[in-house]
Amino acid sequence: MAQDLELENQRLRNQLRNLLREARENERKQDRFHALELKLVAASGLAEIVTLISRALPRTSRLEHVGLLLTDISGEIGAELARAGIAEVPGQLELNPPVRLPGGVYAGPFDADRHGRYCGGRRDLASLAMLPLRRGSEGQSGPLGVLVFGSRDPARYGMGVDTYFLERLAAITAVCIENALNLSRLRDLGLTDALTGLRNRRYFDEQLPLECQRAMREQVPLSCLFVDIDRFKSINDVYGHPVGDQVIRDVAQRLSRHVRPFDLLARYGGEEFVILLGRLDGSATREVAERVRLAVADDPVRLEDGPELEVSISLGAAVCARWGENDKHTDAGRRLVEAADLALLEAKQSGRNRVVMAAPRSGLFGRLGG
Repeated sequence: MAQDLELENQRLRNQLRNLLREARENERKQDRFHALELKLVAASGLAEIVTLISRALPRTSRLEHVGLLLTDISGEIGAELARAGIAEVPGQLELNPPVRLPGGVYAGPFDADRHGRYCGGRRDLASLAMLPLRRGSEGQSGPLGVLVFGSRDPARYGMGVDTYFLERLAAITAVCIENALNLSRLRDLGLTDALTGLRNRRYFDEQLPLECQRAMREQVPLSCLFVDIDRFKSINDVYGHPVGDQVIRDVAQRLSRHVRPFDLLARYGGEEFVILLGRLDGSATREVAERVRLAVADDPVRLEDGPELEVSISLGAAVCARWGENDKHTDAGRRLVEAADLALLEAKQSGRNRVVMAAPRSGLFGRLGG
């Protein structure tokens, strides 16, 4: 009897030690998840959120696989990540993956044929957890994405495992991603011209010193084109402001077809536009400006009520082909724009519907020229 009691006591002590060890591990796990959740909530934008999930979480969770698969039909997530220099990695960070995202929680054995497509084709995992990132907005179908956790330990996500911490992390991640996207949309609204859909002057003014800084760092040319619709006041006076708005939209569309994706085209105000072109010397800049001019002059604007309207533009161009060691990017950007603006004024005064390059000896920017 005494021996049986001793064995029972030993069994209970072992059970208690195991329960305490499990409790301590759960506490440490809770602390790790809580710390990650705080970082997610404090993240400055989508790029930081994605980095925390796809790069920081694998290190802190000691998992063999962490994946963030997101639905991005509009392309706005991809654009945000591209601006931050974050590239997709199959199974780890993937947009619009070629698989149907699960709508419910799964935690259990890893089936390579069934689950490998969610993990970049991996077949070396033993257990898996998939947590949908549910949208907070009503009326939107399907999950925003899915979090995928994989382990080589069969018991890590065995059948019946408690997924509370994981589901909580997925819910917070989904809310943070949606909030980041909404903030980005609000920012874009404040930096977008409502009439044309182009960037506005505020955005241009923010980006100009950054583009100059990049050109200085890489020691590459930077060009500025100032564009003005000729005799625009008379268009408004004769045809009315709705026609004037149509002309502005039409010209904006033609300009956008003749710039590269990484160039900056903005509506500067009224009937004026501005374009920053990177890595083009004077002759290449002139070629672009002439193509833009002809794209407007050679094709009349077709008004909504039928008639055609002959429209032309004048362009002033300035190029910084070399950068000095003591150049400040803010001053350089201002002088570049001033030189292009003066060249535009000369184009208007000398007959319109033409391109004028800023003279290298303009005095505004000693190394400008065509």
